[in-house]
Amino acid sequence: MQIKQEDRTIAYQIITYIFVFLFLIFSAYLIASRYLFSKIMTENAQESISHLAHETISKIDGRLEIVESLANSLLEILHMETLTDAQMDEYLHNLVYKLPEIESITMAYDPNKPSIHRTRSIYHKNNQLVIQSLFKSDYQFLDWFQLPSVMQRKVWSEPWFDAEGSEKTVISYCVPIFEVGKVIGVIRLDTQLSDLQSMVSPLKIKKSGYAFLITNNGTIVTHPTDSLIMDESIFSLAEEAKDKQLRELGRNMIKGEVGFKHITGSSLFQDDWIYHSPLLTNNWSLGVAISNADVMQDLNLILIIQTLISVLAFLAISVIVYQRTLHVSRPLKTFSDIAAQIGKGDFDAKLPHQSKTYEIDRLTNAIAAMQTSLKDYIHNLEVTNNEKNRILTEVRIASEIQQNLIPKNSNTPLMGGLIRAYGVLETAGEIGGDLFDYFPIGDNYFGFVVADVAGKGIVAAMTMTIASTFLRTNSASYLSTSQNLEALNNFLCHYNIEANFVTVLIGIIDLQTGNLEYSNAGHVPMIIRKMDRSYKVYADTHSNPVGVFENLVIGHDNIQLDLGDELILFTDGITEAMNITEDYLGVAGLEKVIGTLGMPNPQKSATYILDYVHQYATNSLHKDDITILCIDYKHPGHQG
Repeated sequence: MQIKQEDRTIAYQIITYIFVFLFLIFSAYLIASRYLFSKIMTENAQESISHLAHETISKIDGRLEIVESLANSLLEILHMETLTDAQMDEYLHNLVYKLPEIESITMAYDPNKPSIHRTRSIYHKNNQLVIQSLFKSDYQFLDWFQLPSVMQRKVWSEPWFDAEGSEKTVISYCVPIFEVGKVIGVIRLDTQLSDLQSMVSPLKIKKSGYAFLITNNGTIVTHPTDSLIMDESIFSLAEEAKDKQLRELGRNMIKGEVGFKHITGSSLFQDDWIYHSPLLTNNWSLGVAISNADVMQDLNLILIIQTLISVLAFLAISVIVYQRTLHVSRPLKTFSDIAAQIGKGDFDAKLPHQSKTYEIDRLTNAIAAMQTSLKDYIHNLEVTNNEKNRILTEVRIASEIQQNLIPKNSNTPLMGGLIRAYGVLETAGEIGGDLFDYFPIGDNYFGFVVADVAGKGIVAAMTMTIASTFLRTNSASYLSTSQNLEALNNFLCHYNIEANFVTVLIGIIDLQTGNLEYSNAGHVPMIIRKMDRSYKVYADTHSNPVGVFENLVIGHDNIQLDLGDELILFTDGITEAMNITEDYLGVAGLEKVIGTLGMPNPQKSATYILDYVHQYATNSLHKDDITILCIDYKHPGHQG
């Protein structure tokens, strides 16, 4: 049981973390090593194989280039017309006899065109010279004659068995003979396929490596497996095994590309690396195949050694760390028990005697200091918490008072059905510094006000409460908006209200005449909409904000309201709303919103504008009080 308990200590934790960490590090190291070493070994294998392959290709190309050079020389001699047919036969006989690269030579002329030359093949058979005449049925439809005649250029043929001549499998270099721009015949030089095969077959690499040769249509002409030669192509093997990689390899080889590819399918070349490069003369391709096991043989040994070293290193590190952590974990258990007592409120828990370990001594002194600090902190926290609860209660009451000071929205029109009004006030915190109010002044006048105190919090809310009460109380005495604001300004300055300033827009509507008198003391514009949804922005102000300078002279303007006019009033919380990129909505942005409103309706207009502002300011860190007040005058849809 003691050992099990010890496993749960810091020593056990550290060992576990180190094991996971080292396991991840060593795993990443092994994966990276395998990737890098495999890449290096693949590149080394490719380099080694490419040298051997190109050496073999050079031998094959050298043999075929001799054939091509001789064919070109014969074509020049033929065009010079300096030799008779008998002399030409003797010359050709000497070439066939002396040059091992040449198996036979054929001079074939178009049987459908008159010619003074005869068609014949010259070759050796049983060490005897043979000059064999050819009939048109023997050759005129064969590939070696048709391809250069139709294509009008020199071509190498596919391997074929010369049954009528040398009775050997050969490949032929076929050169068209031109006369007056037209093909009149073909010179054909044959070389034995077995000679090319003898150049490829000896190429061996490690245990499994071998070479093979394919023609430019994919036919296999050399391979260690004899049954594949001339009977299969790289594409037939790919089709049989349903191996897309092998099919793609075949396409690349007949295109004349150079490459080194790992085949992982289920074909004859399963898990082989294949290097391929084209012959320069006839566009055939030489492939060299070597098993992946041979390529990666050294890599696997390196990985085994690396793994053993990693395991031994991990075990050694684990033992060392475990022993050292035990030396630290035992004193820490004592401190853990003391911390548990302190956590239960026992700040006088007895600490152990000082030890000879510097860190343990510092920890003991730190816990002792913490005990003293906690006692003081708990006492101060209780005092602070009580004070905070008292302030929160007062702020909550102040918020309720502020909300009670603004008019309650109602679906019932005001002033005998002549006025509809709808207002919204959203504070950034518990209480704010915005205000809207509307109220009757006698039977024939309707007053309204929108204001914004600089700042937020309790001081701003108190100032706004004073301003709201003052304006509503004194509106009956001052039917002039100018006098109302001048009186408010003097009142605020006289009593030195602790707020920077107040922006106010106040208006009084004569319900009989429709005359609107308003004064704007540093506030944002007012907007009036018509029944036809057009609108006008009234941005002029009549003075600075109130509450700063005594005896401030404030002007006013008069507007004649028409039937159904809608007044839209707001604070700068609307125009200064910011989106996530910190762009202000502004008056211009608000105008775009107002341009999309329907028929004048205070509630719908205020709600629509508020929703748009909320959407615009989504995820914005900037918050401000938001106030909207919409009023319409004698709207035809609600008059009694």
